[in-house]
Amino acid sequence: MSETESQVTASTESPAEYEHLHRKRKETAGTVELAEVVDVWVGESELVCRFQFDWATDTIQRRYDLDSDRDIAKVERLCEANGLQFEQASHLEGSLVELEYTGSQWLPRPEAAYTDGEGSAVETFRAEWRLLVAELAQSPAFLRRGIERVRGLSTTQLIIGVILVKKVAIIVLLAHLLL
Repeated sequence: MSETESQVTASTESPAEYEHLHRKRKETAGTVELAEVVDVWVGESELVCRFQFDWATDTIQRRYDLDSDRDIAKVERLCEANGLQFEQASHLEGSLVELEYTGSQWLPRPEAAYTDGEGSAVETFRAEWRLLVAELAQSPAFLRRGIERVRGLSTTQLIIGVILVKKVAIIVLLAHLLL
């Protein structure tokens, strides 16, 4: 193919084809891109965010169920990443958020730990731990006090506590077997 033919082919390529090829290049697993939150809609039981890349004309829409603890945690992390509180979610509009392509969808990075099959093991463990603590915090008062104390512990204190509990359990089992 001569240089003249390649110039002719390139000039007849439509903008839609260019965008399609550009999108396909970006849509590889693990790609991280900045997107602007162009619209936030808050309803009775649902929150909808629309994200826009500067290199695409289509928007990416994410829906969050406000009756789901997991979805609320996703929105909380999204807000925290932008310096907002959960109640200020409608002020996300206009902010920039990192979206990561997972192989099938674009996903805001702050919520990766709360999405099945995404995020590192440590992030996922912490996310599940937060959800469990939030659920238990709605239990009777004695559990709530215990949870508040555990949440106040540093990581080192928590690790030492787990080790001590294991040792006590082993001693109790040995005592039970020997006596």
